[in-house]
Amino acid sequence: MSECADDSTGSFASTYSRKVPISMRHRFRFTAALLATGLLVAGCGDAPKKATKATDEYPTSIDLKKGFDPNANFTYGYVQYASSWDPIESVTGGDFTFFAPVYDRLLQQDEDGKVEPMLATAFTPAADLASMTLKLREGLTFSDGTPFDATAVQFNLDRARAKNSKISGELYQITSVEVVDPLTVKINVNGGLGSLATGLTGRAGMMVSPAAAQAGIIQTEPVGAGAYVTTEIVPGDHVSYKKTDGYWEPGAQKVATMTYKLITDDNTRYNALMAGELDGASLNPDQLASAEKEGLAVITKPSAIFVYLALNTSKGQLGDPEVRKALNMAIDRKAISVGMYDGHCTPQIQPFPETSPGYSKKIGDGLDVFPYDPKAAKKILEEKGVKDLEITSVSPNVTIYTKFGEVIQAQLKEVGITVNVKSVPAAQVVQDFSIDKSVEATSSVFTGINDPDALSGRYLQPKALFNPGGAEYPELMKYAAEGAAVLDPAERSKAYEKMMDAWVDSPPHMLPVCMVHLAAAFQTNVSGVSQTASGAADLRDVAVAKK
Repeated sequence: MSECADDSTGSFASTYSRKVPISMRHRFRFTAALLATGLLVAGCGDAPKKATKATDEYPTSIDLKKGFDPNANFTYGYVQYASSWDPIESVTGGDFTFFAPVYDRLLQQDEDGKVEPMLATAFTPAADLASMTLKLREGLTFSDGTPFDATAVQFNLDRARAKNSKISGELYQITSVEVVDPLTVKINVNGGLGSLATGLTGRAGMMVSPAAAQAGIIQTEPVGAGAYVTTEIVPGDHVSYKKTDGYWEPGAQKVATMTYKLITDDNTRYNALMAGELDGASLNPDQLASAEKEGLAVITKPSAIFVYLALNTSKGQLGDPEVRKALNMAIDRKAISVGMYDGHCTPQIQPFPETSPGYSKKIGDGLDVFPYDPKAAKKILEEKGVKDLEITSVSPNVTIYTKFGEVIQAQLKEVGITVNVKSVPAAQVVQDFSIDKSVEATSSVFTGINDPDALSGRYLQPKALFNPGGAEYPELMKYAAEGAAVLDPAERSKAYEKMMDAWVDSPPHMLPVCMVHLAAAFQTNVSGVSQTASGAADLRDVAVAKK
């Protein structure tokens, strides 16, 4: 099985690329064996239903320990680098990890996904659900000294929803932003208020200095109102941070400095952590058992993140929903969950986790709706006249996603479809699939905000970034709009259940495979970290004790 096409981790990566622990070597041989025998790509009907160790047997957080060193440095290894330092130029939710230290948001989510104040101290929806009012913290400035006030918030929100913004779909519901007074902002919406608060906890809610944005430096030099500022940026390698002077919440600055390193290869990242070069790192879920056995502190949690196959519906017969139904039935979701994720990826056809108001309890995992049945899939394709179909699919050059693309390639081959897989950096995936529209497919990962409406803005709307074929789903979008418009989770669920019924009747161009249980591991002297429902590890309160 090939590794990532682009090794951008430099000498740091080469130092540890060959130090693969025995337990991990066994894991990779196991996956390779599955590929070789066809068990992973063809199922054989006997894949285990769950992993040998369930996710809920691992903790979701490491509580803060007393006696941490306030002068410590925290070094973290992550799977991808920021696609841009400007939140409105961001093309992947994975940018959040590098953004979070420098860009505070208007609102934030706790470990369980509950929306809480951050730069805004209160958020109040109007009785008619036509607007939301934000009250802002007083006396704050951006790291360049520019005041943080209602005018700055208006500037940021208008900028994020502008036509040239790559995240405009996350604020599609906003019609205007009003400055009520220096510390009060009124956001007017045309539906979608139920999802707006969650949207403001992500990139769309990140506040940048208006002065820095107007000067054109944000793309390469972040200027925010966060707990840290950057001191060194080496694109594609690492970023160093130090504490922001006079930060409004000093309790969130438990380490003096931080270094975030890009390490795309799962083995390299794991071994760097084992060698003590990192204090923490994101892990692939199938590394959890090995990390725990080696004495590291591990955390994991089911998330809103999922892996999927997406298609450009303007390319040949990929625009036919019956063809997409066949492709759904050609994918062995259970085998992918077990063979690639050790069961830490819930196989299902829905794009929402069970905890989401978007999840249809009636459909459940949907593995009986779109069962793995390559014979039936092949028959549908033959009836539709699909013969000798050859497509190109791009995957992020992160080990697990490269492998995912290769497994999809092998499974679709079983029904007569040839997939040429290209492994490229995450930003290039977006460029090839969404912007240039030069490839037919992408096997990738959804890393959006933890709200069902995020899917609509990024994938289902005709002009959505990840809908390069401009496919229209009027029935889907009708119910999606209804679900986004109300605040009551029960009412939202009713609308989204209808949306999922429409999804099944006419499958869209996105084919969810399994919901990823994201994981991270840390040295035993690290505390104050948690795995969030949105997927990213929450490092805001990270602390490091002296060894």
